[in-house]
Amino acid sequence: MAVPAFLRNLFRSAAKVSNGREREIYRGGTLTVAEPMLMTIKASERGFYRTLLVTRDIDDGELAVPHKLLLDVVRNNVSQADTRRKVVPRLPSVIPRLMRSLRDPDSSAKDYVEIINKDPAMSAAVIKLANSAYFNPASQAINSIELSVVTLGIAGLRTVLSAAVMQPIIQRKSHYFSEFGQGLWQHSLCCAVACEILAHQRGLGPYQAYLMGLTHDIGKITIFSEICKQVQANGGGQSPGYQTFAPLMMQMSAQLSYWIARDWELSDQICAALEQQVDLKAGKRVGPYGHLLFQANLLCEVYASGRHRDPELSQHLIEELALPPEIFETLDQLALEI
Repeated sequence: MAVPAFLRNLFRSAAKVSNGREREIYRGGTLTVAEPMLMTIKASERGFYRTLLVTRDIDDGELAVPHKLLLDVVRNNVSQADTRRKVVPRLPSVIPRLMRSLRDPDSSAKDYVEIINKDPAMSAAVIKLANSAYFNPASQAINSIELSVVTLGIAGLRTVLSAAVMQPIIQRKSHYFSEFGQGLWQHSLCCAVACEILAHQRGLGPYQAYLMGLTHDIGKITIFSEICKQVQANGGGQSPGYQTFAPLMMQMSAQLSYWIARDWELSDQICAALEQQVDLKAGKRVGPYGHLLFQANLLCEVYASGRHRDPELSQHLIEELALPPEIFETLDQLALEI
């Protein structure tokens, strides 16, 4: 996960291009999705999957019958509300309360302590992070939630919350994790940071945007994990590759992310923005948060595939999407810290 050292410099790039006109544009109404001249939505998505789905056996040809059958099982499991809730872990009740509290400017350290104390796992994670070398360089033992919350502050609590929301979903036990799951987790963190930077630039809620970016690919992670589980449960066999993972993700992941966000009772703004990513294409009208997520996800997909190293493409993206000039350098810094 992103370490808190990075968060201190989070908004420097955004501040250099922020102005009143941009803030007014992004405060209300709807916006039109416009693809950059040199990078379509579909090309960005395909490049992203091709980069992350690097396996020893790339099944670009016809899928084997067992893989077709297991994909049918996964599709059914994530489409039906009753089976989906068994597939996707429920958020501990403390997490939505902590999310709301962190968004509320009137919340105090006492409020955070009261919420965190209700969940032993969250309490342990908070104390562990407060005793880390970054937050506690003097290595003086911190044993109370009260002192831990004061030590961590908002940025540290958000780091704990990020892990609590996302990491249980990722199938780390699968040997495919290193080939795809880790990259997808890193992409989610990059998108969260990019959303927060752009939210500051455009006058939207930074924490709301961060959480939106963090959860936007929860559908992909869920489908990935379920395919891995089904392959393992059915004896492995031929190693699954691009044709096993990518088509179902491209078909269903955006819709699934929205369903999960709704099941988790995330905010109406986040749910609406995620729903607007379904069947996303040029010319579609979306809200300010949906538009921000489209742009942040596209630039982070380009970043994950390494195409941002093309100076012409990166400059076009920065200009056409009105991005902070140092956005890719900022993501490079993040990549070193996660």
